[in-house]
Order: sequence, then structure tokens, then C-alpha cells
Amino acid sequence: MQARHVHAGVGLLLLAVMAAACGSSGSKNEGTRDSGPSAVEDAGGDGGGREDGGGTVTDGGPDGGGPEDAGPPEPDAGTPEDAGTPEDAGTPEDAGTTEPDGGVEPLACEKTRGVCSGARRAWVDGAYEPVCTGRSYGADYEEGAETRCDGLDNDCDGVTDPPSWSRVTSLETAFGQVSSLKTDSGVFVTIGDNNRVLILRLNSELAIQGTASVSMPWLRTEAPEGTLQSSQLVRTEAGFALHYSTVARNRAAPLRAYLVPLDARGAPTPLPEGGLVEYPLLDREFDSGSTRAATSVAGDKVVVIWLSGSAQSPPMQVMGTVTDAQGQVLTAPKSLFTSEGSVTQRLANVLWLRNGEILVAMSDERSGLVGDTVRLRRFDANLDPVGAERSFETSYASMPLLLDLGSARGGPLASPVLVLRVSYAPDWTRQLQVVQNLFGGGLPEKWAEAPTTETIWYGALADEGVLRLGWLAQFKDPQAPPPGGDDWLGWNGRLWTLDEGQAAVDRSPDSEYLPLHRYAQWVLMEKVGPRRVGAMYMTTTPDGSSLDSVRYCTP
Repeated sequence: MQARHVHAGVGLLLLAVMAAACGSSGSKNEGTRDSGPSAVEDAGGDGGGREDGGGTVTDGGPDGGGPEDAGPPEPDAGTPEDAGTPEDAGTPEDAGTTEPDGGVEPLACEKTRGVCSGARRAWVDGAYEPVCTGRSYGADYEEGAETRCDGLDNDCDGVTDPPSWSRVTSLETAFGQVSSLKTDSGVFVTIGDNNRVLILRLNSELAIQGTASVSMPWLRTEAPEGTLQSSQLVRTEAGFALHYSTVARNRAAPLRAYLVPLDARGAPTPLPEGGLVEYPLLDREFDSGSTRAATSVAGDKVVVIWLSGSAQSPPMQVMGTVTDAQGQVLTAPKSLFTSEGSVTQRLANVLWLRNGEILVAMSDERSGLVGDTVRLRRFDANLDPVGAERSFETSYASMPLLLDLGSARGGPLASPVLVLRVSYAPDWTRQLQVVQNLFGGGLPEKWAEAPTTETIWYGALADEGVLRLGWLAQFKDPQAPPPGGDDWLGWNGRLWTLDEGQAAVDRSPDSEYLPLHRYAQWVLMEKVGPRRVGAMYMTTTPDGSSLDSVRYCTP
């Protein structure tokens, strides 16, 4: 009996001692591991892939909660190495409301290149992502195709700022007159044939958003049927407009030129009686050929140049006139250049400089394909000469082109440049040359070249003080039969671009040569976004011709 009492007392004493010991030791409080914060305009259709030039930008996902939802960090929550970097783990908003438990390391993500390097699964809604998304890869990640020109591999495929190719549309003719112009409403492209000028409105991905057209006068009025000679988009004080010229059906006189104002969608303004708003700029009874036009900086004046006379009917002259934006003559036609001997005059183009002067370029092609003399001169707003004429002896068919690089390249006389296509003995490689400092003694400098077997057909873009070139290097195997028996086909080539100060880059869509028409003799270039340029060109197969494009990032 007594023994039982002793044993019970010992048991109670031991319980008391244990309770006191536990009360004096304090709270250990381990806490849970804090994973850290987790890291267009309507294209009128499918965003698409390479064939249609589309790109997809996916949302990073719904908001997973703010930093305040995650709870305060605990004193022993783990090291930064355990938690991962903010870039790896995603943004605080995506971290979710529940902390990961028990020190489990987030697994590495599936993609490991580019901006995905080092990324680990983000903790979202109580669990790590089973497959990594933008929450895990971070704000610079783009799913699908890259849309940014930021010097990063945004889609983590190992390629930084890749180009994007697309087929813009099929073409009804391979012989059309083409031009392009970038406005706030998009990139506009004109394609002319004998009865109309088709106007395409493209977005920044060079996908068609709409079309309009300007029909020729003989379809709208009782004017004799003729032939479209040239078409060109220009800027005016009221917006932008189409300048075009026509000649008789047999490409003879008379030469007529017009200006058609266009709205923001590229459409002309209709008249109640069925016509359209159109201003005659030129009506030359005895002249033929094509015209070139330019508008003043303010857009209130238009200068038009054309050819008059021939070796059989001298004098051979480049003529010019100035009108207002409604076709009212301000300066009557004047002779700007006169040529003599066995030459053929060719128009280059005309620029209205920022100081109010007008710069005109043309070339005299000597008979026998022996070479050209490229000539240029400044004129005041009344087409009276200013300063001395400059000339350059070049090879045959040099395709001179004037561009004004703008105020980023200095004053009004420092910013114009001249581009030439030439080839010289002994190797006869084709070159693209550029003349800078036109009025300070500048001379041609080689920028690019192609083998003797290739012909260069080029375009150019003045991009905020930087000159950018694009060209088709075209050739034909004379031994190969023409595709489909069409002698206009069988030409092949590659598309190249060159940004000033950089090396030339092959922008062809794949390793195969581009199938080209004999008259695939142009490249249109426009800026389509920050650090992004679009180049458009024509390809042709026996099934027809197409307007194709590539968009690429600039340095």
C-alpha cells in the first residue's frame, strides 16, 4: 500500500520537472521558405506564322496576388540562393497567395536559352507551375514569335531579333508601277497597271488592312485611252496624295500628270457626278515619257519634272514646273538640264530640301552602253539655278537616286546623298556606291558589291539620319529552260540589306533562290516600328506574281 503511494509521487515529480524544463526553453519557430517574388493595331486576320508574317504575344496569365498576400518574410526563411533570383522566380504579382512549403527547390524551366536562361518554376496558387510560362520566364519573355527589336532572344530559341517573312498579296501584273509611303495610318503601297492604281494599306506587320484604287481618266471621263507611265505617293499639307502620269496608248504624246488627294485609308474623294477629286498638274501636247514629283517641306507646293525632246527632235531637256497642292501653276515650265550628242536622257528624282531649294538628278546615257554621266543641280523655288552643276562619270544604267537623311545628318546641304549602281573594268563586279557631302566635293564610295554574273536592283530608305539599302541580286542560267516556257521567267536571286556602318546581310527567307520575273527590278523599304524596317519585293512563278516582304531589326 505504501509502496504504491511512493511510485505515484515519483511519477508526479517527474512530470513537474519536465513541464518546467519545457517552459524555460522558449519557442523555436522554424517558419516556411519564402520563394521570393515570381518573376496592334488589328491585322485584319490571323496572326499567323512565317507565311503570313504574323506574330503572337501571349498574356503572362491572370494576376496571382500582390506582395502583401504572400505574408511577411520569416527570420529563418532561407538564403537568396535557395529562393532564386527575382528574374528567375517571376514578378511579385504572380507569386500567388500561398507560400511554398518545406524547402522544396523549384525545378528549372524547360527553356534555357535567351531570356529564359536560369529560369525556375514560379509558385502560383499553391503550387509550382507544371510547365513554365511568362510568370517563370519574366517580363522580357515572348511566347511564339518575337515582336521586339531589343537585342534579346525573347522567345528563347537561340536566335536574337530574327527577321520575319510574309506574303503580302498576289499581284495581277508583273509590270506594275510601284511606290510606298509610311503615314500615321500605316504603310501604303501603290501598284499601277494600265487601267488603275491599286493602293494597299498595310499595318506594321505588313499585312493588308484595306485596299482602294484610283481609276485612269479614260475610265472615268471621255478622255482617249492611254497608258500609265508613273505613279508615286507624296505628302501634302492636307495629308498624302497620289501623283501619276499618262501618255497615249502607243506611249507617245501627250504627257499628262495629276495629283489625287487620298484620305487616311488611301481612298480618293468621290464626286457626286461619279468622278473623284483630282488636280491636273501638267498637260504637254508634244512631250511623252514619265514624270517625277516632290512636295515642299510644308506640303503646300509640288514640283514636277519630265523629259522634252529627243536626239531626233532637239533640244533634249529636263523640264520642271511648280504648282500649289491644287494644281495652280506657280512657276511656268522651265528647262533645267539640256543634253547634246548621242545620249538618252533619264530622270532620276527630285527633292525639295529643308532650306526651300530643289535638288534634281538625271543622267545622260551614252550610246553603245559605254557609260552614263550623272548630273545634279540645285534650284530655288522658282526653278532658277543655284550654284554649279555637279556630275559623275559612271557605268551604264547607274540608276541614280537622291535621298535626304534629314536634320540628324546636319544642315539642309549636308544631309542629301546620292546612291549609284555601277560596274567597272577589269573585274566588272556590280557595286552600290554612295556620294555624301554632295556640295562639298564628296566622291562615290563603295558600300556593297555583287558578282559579275548578278544584276543589282535596289531601293533605299532614309531613317532618321541613317541610310539603309536593300537590293535583289538577280541572275539567270542561260542554259536552263524558262519555267512554264515563259521567257520572262527563269531569273533567280537573293535579297540583301545593308544598314549604314554595318555589313550586308542576306535576307532571303531560306536557302533556295528567290524565283524572279525579268522585271523584278525594285525593292520598297519603309520603317515599320522602333528599330524595325520592312522591305518589299516581287517574286514570280508560272502560277503568278506575289508581293513578298521581310521585316528585320536594325542595329
